[in-house]
Amino acid sequence: MAIAGAVILSAAQSEAVSFTFQENGSNLDLGPTSTFTEGGFSLTASAFLTSGGTTHLYAKNSSNVRGGGEVGLGTTADPTGQHEITTSDFIQLTLPTTPPSNVQLVLAASVQSGESALVYFTNTAGTLTGATLIGTMTNSDGSVNIPAGDQSGFIDITAGSGNVLLSGVIATPISIPDGGATVALLGFALAGIALFQRIAPAEKA
Repeated sequence: MAIAGAVILSAAQSEAVSFTFQENGSNLDLGPTSTFTEGGFSLTASAFLTSGGTTHLYAKNSSNVRGGGEVGLGTTADPTGQHEITTSDFIQLTLPTTPPSNVQLVLAASVQSGESALVYFTNTAGTLTGATLIGTMTNSDGSVNIPAGDQSGFIDITAGSGNVLLSGVIATPISIPDGGATVALLGFALAGIALFQRIAPAEKA
């Protein structure tokens, strides 16, 4: 969709849109690609193996585990059966969203000792080869800003070690003057990535 087709929003309509990756159902296989829609904005995710080929996305909701539990997007390739992202697979988010957006990636991670999560930017679908590492998560906080020139391409999320979970995206419309009109481009925050959670296997759903 062209920029001219972007949603026109007033300041009163600038509430954030939150993707939980439960929009298409919970605790189920979503197939290799799924588009999530909230508040008129759509974000497409795909699942790939780092060795090549595809796997399937999995919408996980273990909200009864450890209080808040684990809710978010993982894959079916996790050999532990926990349906999270491991070192042998990754989730790829397609930019721009629909309607087109300006993107800021803000990550909050819950990575236990010995675990890490890696975030890449690339212009190539389906592979980490040639991707640029833009963030490494090894603790509970962090953020990654996507350069202004890299607003069209892909964000790849994988585990550097252990297994991690993509738990949420917050999309915040930003009003930008355009010849007297206000065009809403999307200021994007990948939040939550309480993102990257891992609980001891005995506690996992």
